[in-house]
Formats: sequence, structure tokens, C-alpha cells
Amino acid sequence: MKLGIHYHIFWSRDSSLDWKPFRTKQEATRTAEKIRKPDESYVIAERDDECERCKEFKLKAFFAISE
Repeated sequence: MKLGIHYHIFWSRDSSLDWKPFRTKQEATRTAEKIRKPDESYVIAERDDECERCKEFKLKAFFAISE
């Protein structure tokens, strides 16, 4: 399944939280503001179907199911 243009939250302190794709930049920003720690910053990054983060996550999910 191709996502097309989508957005990820990249956290300044914990990159393990940036895997979830959001359909809009506004949705990603709202979510980041809700769960952000007081001393934490983030960047909203636009990605497309060639998104390395989504490919990496899909590959990990595939191997977890295959084992």
C-alpha cells in the first residue's frame, strides 16, 4: 500500500517515536503538541512513497510476522 505524500514527527530526543505516518502536516503537528514533553522539540517532515522510515517499518513488521 502506497501512502503518497505523508508526514512524520522527528523528535529531538527519541527517534523511536517517529515511525507513525500522518496524512496531513496539521494532524502531525496536533499530535506532536499533545504528546510533546516540556523540554522536547520536534520537526514535521514531509515524505512520499520512497519514505525510508516507512520502508524500514514495513520490513521489520514483515520479519516479525515471518518468524
